Amino acid sequence: MIWYVLIVFFAGFFIGKFIKTEWISKFKVVIILTMLLLFSLGLEIGANDELFKKIDKIFLYALLIALFGSIGSFLFGYISEKLFEKAGWKK
Repeated sequence: MIWYVLIVFFAGFFIGKFIKTEWISKFKVVIILTMLLLFSLGLEIGANDELFKKIDKIFLYALLIALFGSIGSFLFGYISEKLFEKAGWKK
């Protein structure tokens, strides 16, 4: 399955490199395709009984990952900004 995703991604990348794609932003194709992708993902999760039984545990892990990832990013940015200011590198 991952090979299909990679093939489609690189096909889109190379097509986008050589073909003018201004019409995509004009018709908001990316937003519509993203919504369809999210809808199909929801259908897949809803139809999978085994996954649906574990949704509470998955939700907890996803929440913790997002929370600690955000806190870690904030702390890293804050500390690196202070270190750069101390070293004399200002904005």
